Amino acid sequence: MKCQRRTDTSMGCPAMHKWELKEAHKSQRERLSRVKSSIDTRAPAAQPHLTLYGRDYVAKKKATTEAAFSDLKMIQSIARTMTRKQKIDERKGPVSLNADARKADIYRIMEENHRLLEHIDGVEPFTDARSLVDEHKFKRRYVINASHSMRLSGEYDDDISRIRREDRVRKEAQMRSLQLRKEAGERMAKSSGTVSLPALTAVSSVEPSVAPNAKQGAHRRAAPAKGWSGPPGESNAFDLRRGTARQQAKVPKPREAGAATLAKATEPGAARSLPKA
Repeated sequence: MKCQRRTDTSMGCPAMHKWELKEAHKSQRERLSRVKSSIDTRAPAAQPHLTLYGRDYVAKKKATTEAAFSDLKMIQSIARTMTRKQKIDERKGPVSLNADARKADIYRIMEENHRLLEHIDGVEPFTDARSLVDEHKFKRRYVINASHSMRLSGEYDDDISRIRREDRVRKEAQMRSLQLRKEAGERMAKSSGTVSLPALTAVSSVEPSVAPNAKQGAHRRAAPAKGWSGPPGESNAFDLRRGTARQQAKVPKPREAGAATLAKATEPGAARSLPKA
């Protein structure tokens, strides 16, 4: 069968011939990939002990010399520019008769240009895309509310859930804000009133006991004045009898009750108006 070597059929099947050819090429590529060079192609090892200045010594020296010359030329050019004489022609007369007017016009034009430049730099967009998108989302509520078949078919389920979530978040934020304002108002109401505390002296350090018949119903009373050592319920009557609502000095020693005072004391309702000795 040597006459059929050049055909694409092996064992009576073209597929077998293709498979054998592929396997042969694969094995050949694997053998080529495992081939190693028998000649060392690596760069020679560096031997700095055999070179005095290095291989690029000449190039480096030439570059350094050229840099020094260029620096020297630049310094000389700067020195000539700084030491040259300024030649100013002697003014013989006014060059122009309207120089001041032209100068004022130049300043006016320059000021207007600067004003225009500041206006251009500070220009801002006349509309906000984010606000337009938010407005469109909010107006979708009206479309959803007016629709019937689309809403029943479930096309607006995502929008409806988003709207409900936004309303819930907004309501919770309003409730939190209202609660905070309410608590702040309560705290302010508690701390707004001024109460005069009794003097912490040796006389008033221990509050005397009140007789059982002097007890009354629970109602708000003013605090006793400074220096008052009697029962708390009689401080107002004492202040009124003294003719002042805010007593700053200590209570003086009680005087002997006269005839008029005894007569008033015998009247009903006047027993609690006398200070205790």
